[in-house]
Amino acid sequence: MIGICFQIRDGVLPYDPIAARAMGKPSDSDVRNRRPTLPVPIAHRRADPESRAALRRALLDETEPELALCRIRVVLERTGALDTAHAMADDHARRARELLTRLPATARALALLTRPTH
Repeated sequence: MIGICFQIRDGVLPYDPIAARAMGKPSDSDVRNRRPTLPVPIAHRRADPESRAALRRALLDETEPELALCRIRVVLERTGALDTAHAMADDHARRARELLTRLPATARALALLTRPTH
């Protein structure tokens, strides 16, 4: 579950340029490599037909990754997909912490339980 949380958070990074720079990940890497991360299908499912078409164009037709990223960000914000992805990551982190409490009380288990979730 903690791995899923990590993947979700990693998938949100490109859409938050400040966080992406801080983590050392180029903000347009997933778009450039045509790898839609979790917020994109969430947005696609929630979007109106025009926004769905904009997502498809940005991911499949746009040749400038930064422009594609900007267009995708607009749809993600409009549909609340980033908030949903963050909530999903938080839920996986919470569930992982709950499972960790069942482990024997060792220094390693305690270290995992006291790590920040973000």
